[in-house]
Amino acid sequence: MLFIKNIYSIYRFQRVLSIYQKNNTKFSNSSSIKLNLTLQKLFGSKQYKEAFEIVDQNFDICTDITINMAIKACAISKDYTRGINIHRKLPSHSINNSYIQASLIQLYSKPFILLITIILYNKANI
Repeated sequence: MLFIKNIYSIYRFQRVLSIYQKNNTKFSNSSSIKLNLTLQKLFGSKQYKEAFEIVDQNFDICTDITINMAIKACAISKDYTRGINIHRKLPSHSINNSYIQASLIQLYSKPFILLITIILYNKANI
């Protein structure tokens, strides 16, 4: 039993180490944390244009949390083209994130509902 626990501890340590090395090969974790905090402040104060410019400039270091915030902000600010552009740039591991998937559904459902409403309104007037 002790042997199995030691193997599991070694496995967890190696996993954490590999994730850490993967995240630090190109960029520092502190820069993505600073980016998240900056974007939270800008989105909170509804300065979407400035926040989107920062996301565009730093998309390489955006975490899934940052991307999720940006997609939600696109839905709130009704900037659907920017949301679609963010969706197109997503790496495959981010597309599989359930939070990002939910935000994308929210983003795409709003213009779709609006389109259906316009079509139904036009049919009712004919």
